[in-house]
Amino acid sequence: MSSDKLLDYAATPVDTISSVHERITTGFASNKTRSLEFRKIQLRKLYWAVKDNEDRLCAALRADLGKPEFESQMAEVAWVLNDILFNLDHIDEWAKDGPAPVGWMHQIMSPRLRKEPIGSVLIIGAYNYPVQLTLGPAVGAIAAGCTVVMKPSEMTPHSAAIMRSIVEQLDPECYTIVNGAIPETTKLLELKWDKIMYTGNSAVGRIVAAAAAKHLTPVLLELGGQNPVLVSSKANVKLAAKRVLWSKVHNCGQICIAANHALVDASKETEWVEGCIAALKKFLPNGTKDPQSYGRIVNERHWNRISSLLDNTSGQIIVGGGRDKSELWIEPTVVKVTSIDDPLLKDEIFGPVLPYMVVEGGIKEMVKLVKEIGDCPLALYPFTEDKAEQNYILDNTRSGGASVNDTIIHAGISSMPFGGIGESGHGNYRGMYTFQAFTHIRPIITQKSWIEGQLRMRYPPYSIKQLKAYLKVNASKVPNFDRNCQVVYGSKFWRIVLLGGKGIKDGLLRYILTFIGILALKNVLVAGRK
Repeated sequence: MSSDKLLDYAATPVDTISSVHERITTGFASNKTRSLEFRKIQLRKLYWAVKDNEDRLCAALRADLGKPEFESQMAEVAWVLNDILFNLDHIDEWAKDGPAPVGWMHQIMSPRLRKEPIGSVLIIGAYNYPVQLTLGPAVGAIAAGCTVVMKPSEMTPHSAAIMRSIVEQLDPECYTIVNGAIPETTKLLELKWDKIMYTGNSAVGRIVAAAAAKHLTPVLLELGGQNPVLVSSKANVKLAAKRVLWSKVHNCGQICIAANHALVDASKETEWVEGCIAALKKFLPNGTKDPQSYGRIVNERHWNRISSLLDNTSGQIIVGGGRDKSELWIEPTVVKVTSIDDPLLKDEIFGPVLPYMVVEGGIKEMVKLVKEIGDCPLALYPFTEDKAEQNYILDNTRSGGASVNDTIIHAGISSMPFGGIGESGHGNYRGMYTFQAFTHIRPIITQKSWIEGQLRMRYPPYSIKQLKAYLKVNASKVPNFDRNCQVVYGSKFWRIVLLGGKGIKDGLLRYILTFIGILALKNVLVAGRK
């Protein structure tokens, strides 16, 4: 792809960012984004702006990350286009008022849940998937009726420049891109937003959260994590190796949900190694420098970081290990380590290096090691054909999400929620969940004037008579458990005896209604014979 498809990158002047913020917040205050038709038109404009710039975006991703066109389409351009269409298909359903889950006494108030845009939002994208992680969340925010400022990563300048030209085709009072690095981001974080979404590492995530806290601004943090792979003695090991290595080859392993390390049952190490070697040969038959199938590290700083991990590991390189700084190339590399104190297991690698450790104690020991290495990963990857082992692992670990017998896929389904827990972030998004992330659910009731007489008990001065009347109307339900906290009426026996009732009174009422129903049916049948 030629360089004439690229645009020049320019940072937004810091002294103009306050006016950008004022323009976008004023745009929200104008109420124009409340209109569903307005939102749909903006999404349609975004669709065609992205569609018309497909080649430019792919060229930019190639220039920024050496990303093969297949990966650029699959996880970036086509992803965003499909997400726009998905939102357009469902926006009417998502935006309409919903019923409120209330008891019969409150139905007269016409309770409902109103879906309203949360306000003006800031979306800070990441470098590894610059298009998906900047425009993707913005799609849901636009659908929800928010006004949006997007801040792409400065580490992918070509992609950021193209995205700015794309967003300029939307309503400028409601949507814009601010480009830049630390000074520009710092200025953005000084300003008050109604919500901030940040995708990146936990160190910057803490900075974002601290800045947001000054304004009591809610944040959606999509961070990283040391995503573990557990390869059981009951796994299809060679298939596991293939699926795990895919997560380290795709985007050169620069994926927040890529496998970070593998814990392999001692009885399966030989199969594991053979599987890793075979997978890499199959993935890259033209060599590991093939630009059509394998990308590059984003910049020299990250190349140095990953290279340093390989230099300092005490482990044994099993396959790979090649490096070329001039090309920002690091070969897919599998390393056998023997201690959780190895540098490769101390932090998220975020690159094409996969350490693995042999485990003697089976699944229980693996779960213990998972907790010691990183208790709240963004993703967890158990490989075992045994259902009991799958359940044991899921029951005894925490993670943002999990793919059993695969990697990444749970996060690749755009209609499922994606998010972290603890150190890997909080909140989730994707599809409907992005719409919800940027929506305020406003409970509404409409009280009738004629019911005032029934409300007199709530007004002072209070009396014993009022209290009794209140308790009669709002009597507590009878618990189905005794003082030893044991369920009394919840067993199968009592459910049958009480006809599904939740207590003696409820059961008696059901018997009475059943008896009345039987008598009525009998009378109908007798009348029919006559």
